[in-house]
Amino acid sequence: MDILETVGKAITKVFGSKSERDIKKIQPIVDEIKSYEDEMKQLSDEELKAKTEEFKQKIKDATADTIARIKEIKTQLDDIETLSPAEHRELAEELDAMEQQELDIIEEVMDEILPEAFAVLKATCRRFVGQSWKVGGNET
Repeated sequence: MDILETVGKAITKVFGSKSERDIKKIQPIVDEIKSYEDEMKQLSDEELKAKTEEFKQKIKDATADTIARIKEIKTQLDDIETLSPAEHRELAEELDAMEQQELDIIEEVMDEILPEAFAVLKATCRRFVGQSWKVGGNET
């Protein structure tokens, strides 16, 4: 056994394998998904379906102010004749920053709703087990 192999084995013993570290990292999310299981079972099909709109509304609410400011900036940029090059550049930079802020907010909300959204998906899939329907003329 060479020195690199020995060091590699020692590091794996101390820190765990990549797979073990990945599992350790996502286990809290998996546990949270499981915590929604009973709640999802109690929902009617319509209530379960309405969860998607609830998630969309959370994103919309969280980004409303940012989107409003983006629209204002775009309106100001459309009136290019009244802007100096410096003002135009400043607004364009602010627009870039606001669009990045919108993406950051969406990512934050998506991370927040991920466990519940995945639980909704699991519950929906469970309800379809044993059912079939035609898709493109083929039985699925």
